[in-house]
Amino acid sequence: MSLNAGHPTPKSVRSLQVTDATLSWRDLDDAEESVSTHEIVFTIDFSTAQRPNYIVYVLREDADAQSHPFQLDLLQTDAIPAELRHGHLINGIPPHLQPTPSNKVDVIVSTKSGTGRAQSFWQAALQPLLQSASSHPVVEQYNLVVTQDAQSVRQYAKTIDGPPSAARTIILLSGDGGVADLLNGREPVPDAPLPLMALLPLGTGNALFHSLHKPCATTPGPTPLVLALRTLFLGAAANLPVFEAKFTPGSHMVAHADGSQAALQLPHRRQVSSLYGAIVASHGFHASIVYESDTPAYRAHGAKRFGMVAQELLKLSHPYKAALDVRPPSSAAASEDTFERDAHETHGYILVSMVSNLERNFTISPASRPLDGKLHLVHFGAVGGDRAMEAMMKAYDGGKHVDVKWDDGERVRYEEVGEVRIVSGEDDERWRVFCVDGTIVQVARGGGMSVARASRELLRVLVDEGARA
Repeated sequence: MSLNAGHPTPKSVRSLQVTDATLSWRDLDDAEESVSTHEIVFTIDFSTAQRPNYIVYVLREDADAQSHPFQLDLLQTDAIPAELRHGHLINGIPPHLQPTPSNKVDVIVSTKSGTGRAQSFWQAALQPLLQSASSHPVVEQYNLVVTQDAQSVRQYAKTIDGPPSAARTIILLSGDGGVADLLNGREPVPDAPLPLMALLPLGTGNALFHSLHKPCATTPGPTPLVLALRTLFLGAAANLPVFEAKFTPGSHMVAHADGSQAALQLPHRRQVSSLYGAIVASHGFHASIVYESDTPAYRAHGAKRFGMVAQELLKLSHPYKAALDVRPPSSAAASEDTFERDAHETHGYILVSMVSNLERNFTISPASRPLDGKLHLVHFGAVGGDRAMEAMMKAYDGGKHVDVKWDDGERVRYEEVGEVRIVSGEDDERWRVFCVDGTIVQVARGGGMSVARASRELLRVLVDEGARA
């Protein structure tokens, strides 16, 4: 797809100064302007032996501006303050963003992710940034994929494993669902290089992005999108840890549920035996929230949709009938005697996590570290709406829910695990739902899911150097 973007025009400025986290300058008419240093993406040194030349890239964001939420400023100057020299100073576009016969670069713009801001971000920020950062029009050689429906990313993923000699960078303007579609849509070719994924967090929760960037996120500090652009240019490649969720026969994926029988008439009920994931697999309260909030009406509210549906589910406080078996991480063999049966016959929350955060401020697994590849179980029984709310609110307080205990002996169970098996005992299919990175799977009566670390690598991901420490 041809991009046909004009080369963005930098604004000439002078007298740049950094004072108290503020970058100020004067334009050619001597008018003074300023931005927060947290809005600075990086500075590129275009200097030659004859002429110093720097461009400072600034991303302004306004969530209330529906039509133009993003603005990229290019500040051109012949001198920069020391603070910018010691910060994010680079010399142009990195190799993984340069399209060549041996390196393909794809941009996926997921139009329905989150509140639908991906296309605005591509047009107003990322595309002009890539155009300006390169001394020649590399962006016109990118493969641009603008999603048309919920299957677009999966369909794209089937095409990416080309000849074994070709490397590939995938710039993903999406949320966690886009990652799941890449993992599960691919048909890997033996010995082919693993595709390299760059995350631009434009979804609802963006759990994977926030978990990978937790070491470099600060408050106050750069926005997630500023951090993402820095990682896109300055990040290091790492293998993405992946788990595999296996389902019993008769299981199928569903979408756009509304908590009623309407899901029965949906055309998208594809049979499924297994899914790969990089974030979480769940049953109970968490899975039901994702399942019942996945409607166009709820999605319009962004991340708030989860809280809206959670309130309704807490009023019901449904006790999920299920058998929960846990294998510890130290046990290599998956024989029956290595599993421990949880004593609860009904459950409120069963979640297996490979990341620390489900949202920027919602820490589901405080012991998880970026790229460590460890699975942690978070579980509590059918403790009622008030207690479930108490535990969930503490997750917003740095993950303190893992220490919650109640007077009657009930508690939040939290531990590293090697494998988890869940078998549903529910008759009503509304409560027989499981979630894998936002994909909902409904199982047959007596069916269930098992979750363990995958035996293969499927993707690499760009991360901040702090994530590899």
